[in-house]
Amino acid sequence: MSRTQYFFSFVLATISFIAARSIQREGIENYYEQVSAGFQKELGFIDFTHPSAAQYLPMGLQPFAALSSLDSIQSIAISQDSLQVLHYNSQDNTFSSLFVLPSDQKMTQIAGFDSTLVYLDQAQELHFVQAPYTEEFAQTYALQNEDGAKQLLCYHPNLKRILLLNSTLLESGERRFVCQTFHIGKRQLSQVPLFSFDSKELLFEPIAMAIQPLSNEFYLLSKTGEVVILDQQGTLLSRHQLPDGINEPKLISFAPNGDLLATDANTLHPLVLRLPWHKMTPEHGALVH
Repeated sequence: MSRTQYFFSFVLATISFIAARSIQREGIENYYEQVSAGFQKELGFIDFTHPSAAQYLPMGLQPFAALSSLDSIQSIAISQDSLQVLHYNSQDNTFSSLFVLPSDQKMTQIAGFDSTLVYLDQAQELHFVQAPYTEEFAQTYALQNEDGAKQLLCYHPNLKRILLLNSTLLESGERRFVCQTFHIGKRQLSQVPLFSFDSKELLFEPIAMAIQPLSNEFYLLSKTGEVVILDQQGTLLSRHQLPDGINEPKLISFAPNGDLLATDANTLHPLVLRLPWHKMTPEHGALVH
């Protein structure tokens, strides 16, 4: 093959690769849009002023390092030492250990769907653990995180994807937010983000992320207790503050009925605060807007 033929072969291969990536990107973006458009959003709001219940964790249990709801009663959590996965029953206020990791493999984030637990460790590896939840992990996937920034993890019940949120403070003073999706069936991180934007308004580094199951909205928590609500495209919708009962904000999660669960990192009195979801009629929604 002559040098000219080699050059044109290389150009054609490059064009084909770009075209394939473009088609793939368009297909993924269309999927995001279809899910968002087809979602039957329930009108309502979280009452950040009047918590419905404050529950102190049982004796001997320190503040959770991560929390994810399985149903209206049961949750999974990471212990404060980031080495133990716990099963927590909010109705009975009891807990039990599911499994413990070696001391060199600390967990940072956890999520659950169906009968599978997913956790992210400090080495930026995703671990999928299926019932009966033993130390023998079914599958492990390494994630690329070049700048070493902390990633937040949660499960999106409508997209049927694991979400990974990365935020970076830019030299311009703005903060960049990138939310990627992990395809559970293919066990693959999508190269097309769910949303990506730079902001002059949101300058804090989020410490927790959760998806409101009835409104399909993203809730981000700051260490000061501010809660920011975004839509699926990353558009800022509103900003709120956790009530005074949370002195050291740590985590947020959602119960299936839409209630927001917020935890306090105070080691003397660790608690879970429930903030109720209030459903509105279309008429009420029209009055609010």
